[in-house]
Amino acid sequence: MKFAASLTVTGIITFLLLEGLKMLMVPVTAWVMGMLAIALKMVLMVLGISLAVGASVFAVVWYRRSQTASAAD
Repeated sequence: MKFAASLTVTGIITFLLLEGLKMLMVPVTAWVMGMLAIALKMVLMVLGISLAVGASVFAVVWYRRSQTASAAD
């Protein structure tokens, strides 16, 4: 009888823990997804800024080389 009582108590405690975790997982999942979205936005912004800076540097170098080449002619 003691075994059955302890098994029942364990089952009740497990059920309550699982229900509590179900309630907590919704906000935790939303928070994690929000953090991932923010990280993705930052990565994309850095990539976009890097591409813009790289294109600007390339344009300046290309312009200076073309000016130097035309001055040498």
